Amino acid sequence: MYRQSSSWRQWRELFENRSKRPLPTPGTEPRYANLPASLARSLAIFQLGESGGGTIIEQARSSHLPQIDEQYAAAMALFVREENRHADILAICVRQLGGELIQKNWTARLFVSARRLIGIRLKVVVLLAAEVVGICYYHLIASRLPQSGMKDWLTELVSDEQSHLDFHCDFLRSQADRHWKRLLFIVVWRITMLMAALAVLIDHSAAIKDLGIGKKAVWQRWMTYSQLAERLIVRTSANVVSVP
Repeated sequence: MYRQSSSWRQWRELFENRSKRPLPTPGTEPRYANLPASLARSLAIFQLGESGGGTIIEQARSSHLPQIDEQYAAAMALFVREENRHADILAICVRQLGGELIQKNWTARLFVSARRLIGIRLKVVVLLAAEVVGICYYHLIASRLPQSGMKDWLTELVSDEQSHLDFHCDFLRSQADRHWKRLLFIVVWRITMLMAALAVLIDHSAAIKDLGIGKKAVWQRWMTYSQLAERLIVRTSANVVSVP
C-alpha cells in the first residue's frame, strides 16, 4: 500500500521552516530604470496570480480522497502562505520598477476560475501548470537582470517553485495509482499545460520581446519542465533528472 503520511509531514515541516523568512527589504537600484516598462506589467500579472488560494485549503481539510490527511492539509495551507509571500515579493518588484499593481487580468482570472470549478485533484493539476510556468519564466527574467536585489528575489522564487512542483507531483502520483488513472492524468495534464503556456505566452509577449528572451526559448523550457513533471508522476523513467 502506498503510504504518504510521513512525506506530508516532511513537506509541512519544510514549508513551516521557510515561513519564518522575512520579506526582502527594497533598496534604491538605479539600474532598474533601464528595464522595460513591460516587465513591471508582466510581474504585476504574476503577482495577482500568486494571491488567494483559500478554497483549496478547505478542500484539503474536508477531502476523503486516499492519501490525504491532516498533515497534507497543513502542508497545503503552508504552501498557500508561501505563495502569498511570493505575491508580496512580486509586489515589491513591481513597485521597484515604477509599475502599479493590478486588480484583474484575463489570464489570472482564467487560472482562478479553473481552480474554483473543479475538485482538488484537478485543482492541483492547474497549480502544477502554474508552477511550471513560474519556474521557467522567473528564471529567464532573472537571467536577463543585472546583479541586484530583484535578481536574487526572483532566483529565490525559482527555488521555492521547484519544491512546489515536487510537492504537487507527490500528491498527483499518490492519486494516479492505476494504469488508467495515469493515462487519464497524461491527457488532462498535456491539455492543461498547453492551454496555460499559450495563454501566458500571449499575455506576456511584450516583456518576452523587450527582454530579448525569445518565445521559442520560453516555449522549449516550459515543455521540458512539463515533461519532467509528467515523468515524476507516472514514473515512465527510472532516473528523473532535474532541469537547471
